[in-house]
Amino acid sequence: MCLDGLPVPRVLGRVGRKGGPVLVLFGAVHGNEPAGVRAIRRVMPELEARADRLRGEVVALAGNRGALAKGVRFVTRDLNRKWTFEGIERVRTSDPASLADEDLEQRAILEQLEPVLAHAHEPVTVLDLHTTSGSGAPFCCMSDTLRNLRIGLGLPVPLILGLEEVIDGTMLGYLSDVGHRGIAFEGGRHDDPVTVDHHEAAIWLVVARTGLLPPGEIPDLAGHRRRLEAACQGLPRVVEVRYRHVVHEGDGFEMRPGFRNFDPVRKGQVLAEDRTGEIRAPMSGRLLLPRYQGQGEDGFFLGRVVPRSVLRLSRSIRRLGLDDALGRLPTVRRDPLDPDRLVVPRAVARGPLVDLFHLCGYRRRVDQGEHVVYVRRRQDRLL
Repeated sequence: MCLDGLPVPRVLGRVGRKGGPVLVLFGAVHGNEPAGVRAIRRVMPELEARADRLRGEVVALAGNRGALAKGVRFVTRDLNRKWTFEGIERVRTSDPASLADEDLEQRAILEQLEPVLAHAHEPVTVLDLHTTSGSGAPFCCMSDTLRNLRIGLGLPVPLILGLEEVIDGTMLGYLSDVGHRGIAFEGGRHDDPVTVDHHEAAIWLVVARTGLLPPGEIPDLAGHRRRLEAACQGLPRVVEVRYRHVVHEGDGFEMRPGFRNFDPVRKGQVLAEDRTGEIRAPMSGRLLLPRYQGQGEDGFFLGRVVPRSVLRLSRSIRRLGLDDALGRLPTVRRDPLDPDRLVVPRAVARGPLVDLFHLCGYRRRVDQGEHVVYVRRRQDRLL
């Protein structure tokens, strides 16, 4: 398959040496998001010209090549789902003849990715380049772990926390669970040429943040930082996801026109319609990822701004291990089979207690009858 008249192999490039930091770049995990591949094509020749100065290795991979060839988000299913231990084992061990389009894509990605993860001498950093169907500034999102925050806070764009916890089976969620770093960078609208510039800037800033090249070896590093800062001027630094509107097949979901990422919305405001009527915001906050495309199960998200002081407090609590005391709170018990799961009665799972769980990295909520389970990514326990 080709993009802009050039072939798109699974491995878009590989440069550097073993034994140091490893950065894996992904483009077009969704096939209607080609900007990441274009940015990788810009950066790889520059990295190859500096190969003898690289302190580690950069591997660049194409995601959903079949969907990219058709210009659609996916062919059979979203490739950025079913990255669970069970799902991966099924794809890895099944007869290829029994696998559908995205299953085969996932299998091919694993064949390239797993040896990189297995042979790395330290946690691998994965930068997954995405774009959005609606307009808006670039931002990044990740699982709320200390290891991810060290990289994400190096990008001068809004940081979204909790998105990986309300979507099941993402690739970056899986990578965080097995001890690596996973950052998704949303560069802008699918078809906006400046989106490729944002992706290129993010790649170089992460190269610097991971120590792969000294800052002086990176072309126009200050300019890349200024570009992202200018695109995000006036936006909040950190937002946590508090609501996800799920779209089901046949809903007839249609977003009201004109919304952009991070637009303030008020409770009760009409945001979209479907076959049942108007869809109103259940809370006031910031609108995230409004869906202006035909595919995908995420209609929109709503988030709440997190003060920088709260984020600093959260990092300190976890670094000092104070979050271990949560299991000793009244009405809270830690799952004896999994220390990353806290069980509380549904009646108390609200307000300040939930905020405290989020502060300590317990963002994923699982309903279990009369109880609610809050789960954190296991990565923080691995530090």
